[in-house]
Amino acid sequence: MIDISRKIFHILCVDDTPTNLLLVKNILDKKGYKVTLVESGAEALAYLKKNPRIDLILLDIMMPDMDGYEVCRILKKSSARIRKIPVIFLTAVTDIEGVSKGFDVGCVDYLTKPFRPKELLARINTHLTLSFLEEQKLQQTELELVYMMGTLADKHCEETSGHVQRVSEYSELIAKLLGYGEEQAELIKRASAMHDIGKVTTPDNILHKPSKHTDEEAVIMKDHAQAGYEILQKSKLPLMQVAAIIAHQHHEKWDGSGYPRGLKGKETHIIGRIVAFADVLDALSSSRKYKDGWNLDEIFAFLKSQRAKHFDPRITDLFMDNFGLFLEIRDRYQ
Repeated sequence: MIDISRKIFHILCVDDTPTNLLLVKNILDKKGYKVTLVESGAEALAYLKKNPRIDLILLDIMMPDMDGYEVCRILKKSSARIRKIPVIFLTAVTDIEGVSKGFDVGCVDYLTKPFRPKELLARINTHLTLSFLEEQKLQQTELELVYMMGTLADKHCEETSGHVQRVSEYSELIAKLLGYGEEQAELIKRASAMHDIGKVTTPDNILHKPSKHTDEEAVIMKDHAQAGYEILQKSKLPLMQVAAIIAHQHHEKWDGSGYPRGLKGKETHIIGRIVAFADVLDALSSSRKYKDGWNLDEIFAFLKSQRAKHFDPRITDLFMDNFGLFLEIRDRYQ
């Protein structure tokens, strides 16, 4: 989870009077907020369409062409991400009817002009904190659900203990080494926990067979990638959409010899390539009922030999250059 003390909040200020915008920006800049200024409701809506990850909106009511009430009304009918952004009205409207109308269209608070800087900062801090904590609560619930689902598949497959956790941690590390930010890397970490969820549909007599599969059984085993995709892609949650891609593509190979679609090179989504590497790394190092875990020299040699064959060459090189970080994860989750 993200530490609130380290997060830089992004605030959108909407007012048709430039001096008001500069006043607000001067106050917020001193407190370390990232601030974007726009002078009309239409500008605000256009900006949010391209930049939906705003943390809070300060919105003037009395503006020409489109007033703040109409802007807020449109925002609350937009995408799920935009609907969740708290809106504080900055207004000269002080009558009860005007204030009530503001709450009716979806604002969380209002400040009358002229406002005191301390009051503005206090209101902003309150609503940013509430919004942040609610988001973290939802993410924690989502995370628990993800790991329960991943563990369900893990237990059903009789995988080695900790497989889901290690693959998740390896995937997050690879994402960070590739340059992904903390939020994106954590999303990949969560989603990767469900890479084998499709195996819950695989018949037990095939899934748990201790000897080599027949050609027909091997085809049935491979069906879990498609099955996992079909289970997860029905959800509209971003996490589940990412997990669906991972479930579908984590057995594809760089040279096109993987399954289920035989994707080649960058035809496989980068998150599929990340988890493909993480999954094989853990499979090699772990003991199963039908094999012993490989030693470090064997693992290193095999992964190196599969550069630009099974694995994305860039990911393979990052592994070779940061071998110790992967060992730390393996040892931590023995």
